[in-house]
Amino acid sequence: MIVRQTARRLPARTRSAFTLLEVLVVVAILVILASVSTFATVSYLERAKRSEANLKMQKVETAAKAFYTQYSYWPSSPQDLVQMGPDGTAPFLEGGASAISDPWGAPFTLAEEQDSTGSIRVRIYSSGSGNQMAWPLR
Repeated sequence: MIVRQTARRLPARTRSAFTLLEVLVVVAILVILASVSTFATVSYLERAKRSEANLKMQKVETAAKAFYTQYSYWPSSPQDLVQMGPDGTAPFLEGGASAISDPWGAPFTLAEEQDSTGSIRVRIYSSGSGNQMAWPLR
């Protein structure tokens, strides 16, 4: 009878922790994901503020046109639109200072400009976003 000696197998070694390399790879992936999502969020918020500024400038333009229709001259500043009219009429724009400020907190400015037909019209400017925006858009 042949007796075969078998090698005694040791139990497989179990790992109880991650290696340093595995942890660094996971951290690197998380940093990349966080930076991409942060950039996308900031970009989205900036676009939203620009859209809000355009809407507010449209409202200021409408109020300035109503002011012009009633008094036959353009308002000298946006404050003229949120205060009582010269003859005691209600303000042309509700909301006080926030109605005449852009989303970044800077006040709008008004400028009279001559258009291509030669008539004078008002143009609204916002400088709160770092680069100047104007309404109506050209």
